[in-house]
Amino acid sequence: MIRERDYEVPLPAIPVPATRVYAYTTRLADFDSPAIERILRPATELAAHTVRIELRTGDSTTHAESRPPPASAFARAKYEVKRRLHRRLPVVELGERTALDMRFSFMGNYAHLVHDVIAPLRFIERTLEGDPEVRTGPIHVILGRTPPAIATRVLDHAGIPYLCTDGVVRGRLVSISQDLNVCLLPDLARQPFESGSGATPERVFVSRRGARSLLNEAAVTDLLAREGFTRVYMEDHPIGHQWALLANAREVVGIHGAGLSSLGFSIHRASPDAPRFRLVELFSAGFSSSCFRDYAAVLGGTWVGVRGRVTPEIVRDLDVLGHARAHDNASFEVDLEALAEALAFSRSGGGHPGAGD
Repeated sequence: MIRERDYEVPLPAIPVPATRVYAYTTRLADFDSPAIERILRPATELAAHTVRIELRTGDSTTHAESRPPPASAFARAKYEVKRRLHRRLPVVELGERTALDMRFSFMGNYAHLVHDVIAPLRFIERTLEGDPEVRTGPIHVILGRTPPAIATRVLDHAGIPYLCTDGVVRGRLVSISQDLNVCLLPDLARQPFESGSGATPERVFVSRRGARSLLNEAAVTDLLAREGFTRVYMEDHPIGHQWALLANAREVVGIHGAGLSSLGFSIHRASPDAPRFRLVELFSAGFSSSCFRDYAAVLGGTWVGVRGRVTPEIVRDLDVLGHARAHDNASFEVDLEALAEALAFSRSGGGHPGAGD
């Protein structure tokens, strides 16, 4: 492998403001008078770090070799068979093209495609454009031989060329460190984008069917409709409209899931004073996450959480047995009073820098 260029780009720390999570009414708050729990999420930050980009000419690994060998003997034997098969495949010659190998990443999740592929790719382009001695043309993404349909749909819409192989790719290869990719979301401003101004609502309720759906969805939808929210299921819309729905929205109430990553495209909308968006995120007590709180901090939005009802099974599996992801996809119920209070807190400036808790 011949070294061409190494780049180190320092990124500053990003403050994540204090905010609240509103939890289901419970006697754990007051045994005599059940009440909503209001949980303080203290201020924190996304640490300052350095993004490293390498430009090389030579051979890539194969798809199998893009991940470390597994630990167990049986899995390692299967890995070795696959590695040898992939080594026997014809080498793909890049010629004048430059490629980013993403076969190590999980490409079947829309959110990963947004913050692990599109944003880093646009960051790489911006960095290389600052070097007058480098000319790469459009950067191709290397996918496995049979990539998930969602990966090709998203890359096609983004105008990002790709090639599909499990074997070795030869030519000019670029790579980027994979730490805190959420901090690269502002480079989505470089992604060609049509806002569809006026065609989408300002208040959007992102609901879900199947996994992580709401057990009391009808009641939640009625409450939010009275507040001016339009319910959407992201899978009902083409990729471009999904981007526009959340890029244009001023207020979003949404169930935790990949569909909320379209908030990244809100970077295309000017926001001189007010938050770029206000997000109230709904999630099960069995699957709490800070992912979209980080999105809000990076993109200039605000975040408030609403946690669903705690069940005996959740306590048993998460806290007693230590099975942290046992309820990743479980449906759940949210408290309407907690949701209403979270919405009021969000509208009052909660979760915004300087707003306090």
